[in-house]
Amino acid sequence: MLNNYIVAAVTPFKNNKLDIKSFEKYMYRLIGQGGISGIVVCGSTGESLSMSIHEKVELIKTASKINDGRVKVLAGVIDPITSNCLELIKKTEEFVDGFLCICPFYIKPSQEQIYSHFKILSENTARDIVLYNNPGRVGTSIVLDTLKRLCELNNVVAIKECAADLSRFLWRSLVKNGFSFLSGNDDCACSAIAMGAHGIVSVSANIAPDLCVKMYNAFKTNNIERFELLRDTLTPLHELMFMEPSPAPVKYALSKLGLISDELRLPLSQISDALRDKIDSYMKKIGLI
Repeated sequence: MLNNYIVAAVTPFKNNKLDIKSFEKYMYRLIGQGGISGIVVCGSTGESLSMSIHEKVELIKTASKINDGRVKVLAGVIDPITSNCLELIKKTEEFVDGFLCICPFYIKPSQEQIYSHFKILSENTARDIVLYNNPGRVGTSIVLDTLKRLCELNNVVAIKECAADLSRFLWRSLVKNGFSFLSGNDDCACSAIAMGAHGIVSVSANIAPDLCVKMYNAFKTNNIERFELLRDTLTPLHELMFMEPSPAPVKYALSKLGLISDELRLPLSQISDALRDKIDSYMKKIGLI
């Protein structure tokens, strides 16, 4: 079962090319510290839409080599075209534990189209499939009946849930045993855990993985006083990471840690000076810089 904190990894660039050296340094820190349970490589936080399939394969291979089986590695499959998704899956499945696959976006698919898309992906890999429900980006949400049908597919093991309705986490009692519900929203992660979420796919955990994991563990062990302290410590970080379009804020914060540059690919751009000052102040306050 997928649980605890899974980091939505960024993609470092240098002069508009993959910065593999920085990515390796960044991966060693993520995987070797903080107790996270997994990483998502080439997801939306990883600027997947701006990358070629060759670049995605290279990045996924690099993450797998560094990880060496220590945590779960999920490859982001962020594409609305089924054939493109299949191509990435086939080229990377030997290097990953599973795939985080978003619903086909922009076309606003019907429930039957959503089911057919994921069924084809499931049938073409032995690796785990994690559904990615993000109605704000897709225009359509996976409904309960569709989720139940998808759960009948053996390798569909989890859902990353970004819908605003936290009651969806109560569906865990209505689907197969061992199926994981993951929150994709840092700002309501604590509420999601309280509603039964098994884990969080997190942007904030890039910056403070140890604090995020300690907060999760405090909740799970009923150490409410410690949980509340860590929750309140992390709340400003969640806000800062999304004050301007992601992943620009988290890339800047990682640059302050000396791990990567804050370079992005257009149309994304670097954050404002005002937000830089706020992130600097926060990171100094909690002792990160």
